[in-house]
Amino acid sequence: MPLMLLACCVLATSASQSRVLVLMDEPSLAETHSRFLGGLRAQGHDLDVQPIDAASLRLVRWGDWIYDKLVILGGRKGLGGALDVALVLQFFDAGHDVILALDPAAGPELRELASELGVDVDAAEARVLDHSAYDGALAATAHDVVHADVSVGLNRHVFPAGIHGPVLFSGAGLSVSPESSTAFVALNAGPTAYGGEPGKAVTVARLAGRGVGLVALIQARNNARAAVTASLDLLSDAFFSAQAISPEGKSLGSSANEAAVDALARWALSQRGVLIVRSVSHRVVGGEVEPERYRVKDEVEFSVRIDRLTDGEVAPYAAEDVQVELTMLDPHVRATLTHDGAGTFSARVTAPDAYGVFKWVLSYRRRGLTGLELSRTVPIRPFAHDEYERFIFQAYPYYGSIFSLMAAFLATGAAFLYTK
Repeated sequence: MPLMLLACCVLATSASQSRVLVLMDEPSLAETHSRFLGGLRAQGHDLDVQPIDAASLRLVRWGDWIYDKLVILGGRKGLGGALDVALVLQFFDAGHDVILALDPAAGPELRELASELGVDVDAAEARVLDHSAYDGALAATAHDVVHADVSVGLNRHVFPAGIHGPVLFSGAGLSVSPESSTAFVALNAGPTAYGGEPGKAVTVARLAGRGVGLVALIQARNNARAAVTASLDLLSDAFFSAQAISPEGKSLGSSANEAAVDALARWALSQRGVLIVRSVSHRVVGGEVEPERYRVKDEVEFSVRIDRLTDGEVAPYAAEDVQVELTMLDPHVRATLTHDGAGTFSARVTAPDAYGVFKWVLSYRRRGLTGLELSRTVPIRPFAHDEYERFIFQAYPYYGSIFSLMAAFLATGAAFLYTK
């Protein structure tokens, strides 16, 4: 029942309008980025657009969060009102989503916010440069408007199939620790790109090649999400409607910015790649569902129903890598769940030959999907005194020794009594 209530809450939240606070450096961004903002409204969000440094800004009222999501465009100016980095991080830790689109020359406050989320932004004067994959119309001289391909490092849970054309990017590069379990780069620059100051020679680049991140995504352990980029132009109307031109002056067709940004925003605002657990059950094979206890060596079955939410549509989830463990301190049994194509995953295992308080544990975390952490407690008891086999095969040598001793005693007694 609690899982069904949770699933209903997730669907209700997705179906209803989310309250989104949009903070901007300048009011003009509402015009230059109108298509991005219109896309958010089309996704079902209720936008409250405010200046980033407004004195009346607040996220909390009487202990309750006023907004469900936060979008920040800019960053040259500091956060105003009651907002600061610590409060935004509390907002994120409470399970709310954040989109952070920084001006390349953003100040230290929002750079610190990006760093706290696990993303490092290149220096304020640095830009992503590429002398082989730049836009021939927008950056014929400076080479600071580069082409990126969404098929490189493509995450199928973030980008849908069918995004064609290069993505135009003008801004600073990002880096994410390869050891991070929560942050990852969703869109990379090309192999010849690097981070540097336009018009100046660079001997050692801090970021180079595929290591230059253009958009980074964060999936926290509480399933809150964030997207970080250091390019306002990436989200602009000008780049949405631009025609990509190769360095040789050849048309490459319309840019894929609008489709790519829409997919990124949908993922960051928890409208794509969301897993929903409908039900969980376990039982002894042929017995009642969720019994009070198992017996050692019982054949037991675990099953879970998982759906996936994508752009407002719920469909059964299918995967071959979902595992469950039957554990007591350490896993005693681990099994891969098989699915029936309708979202139900199940596995049959033999209960371990050990008694105590065990737990079914399902921990499933995949990049681009919300994580699942499920557990069910079930004791395992030993055999009752009347449930053991009457004769145990392993004890046959002992049985034989007893009867041989009896036979030897009788033979010795007979020999002693009846022989002279």
